[in-house]
Amino acid sequence: MEHIRKNSTVDMASDQIVEYLQSDAIQLGDKLPSEKAMCDIMHISRTTIREAYRKLQSLGYLDIVNGKGAFVKSKDHDIIQESINSLRSNKALINDYLEVRKALDPLAAKLASVYRTREGIAILQKLHSEFLEAYAADDSKAMAKIDASIHLAIVTMTKNDLLIALTKVINFYFENLREKSFLNKHDATNAIGPHERIIAAISRGDSNTASQESLKHMDAAIKDLCS
Repeated sequence: MEHIRKNSTVDMASDQIVEYLQSDAIQLGDKLPSEKAMCDIMHISRTTIREAYRKLQSLGYLDIVNGKGAFVKSKDHDIIQESINSLRSNKALINDYLEVRKALDPLAAKLASVYRTREGIAILQKLHSEFLEAYAADDSKAMAKIDASIHLAIVTMTKNDLLIALTKVINFYFENLREKSFLNKHDATNAIGPHERIIAAISRGDSNTASQESLKHMDAAIKDLCS
């Protein structure tokens, strides 16, 4: 690692540390030099080092253990965690994310119909039963959690790692939105029929119907939440 100027930003310090992490000088699981040692090496303050470490922890590069130090978790950044951090710091329009789901959900339903398994179908049916119980109890928090689990269970059957990763990011963003939506009995009621039809189509391997029903479900959600 090279010396960097005292007026370097946390970003510049982070970039220098990433170069070090991605070199052959340190391996996964290794402990990084102490904060004091890093300050001496890079000629920057301990505050800057700490902020850089926290940033790299949030990006999935480091594990920071209180009292022990920072350890190499990954030599590549965690794109899912980075996306989540971006969502936390940038309030995206609800409509933008619903439009993304409108593209992803029908694809997931279609692929799930092709790659379905008995175990996967059983999980979906169980989740739907749990959703109905939460609906009967008027438990919006439980409905939100189960709704996310249903969509994740569908996409898990696709065996498409990228689609699964994107769904996890979307589920994170919709965590609070789902709960607020299901406080409205009308929105909660509108989720039941589509879930039943999507699960039924996936169960019988009808990929076209599964995709179409998923698209209708998202169109209705956009109308409910954005009108």
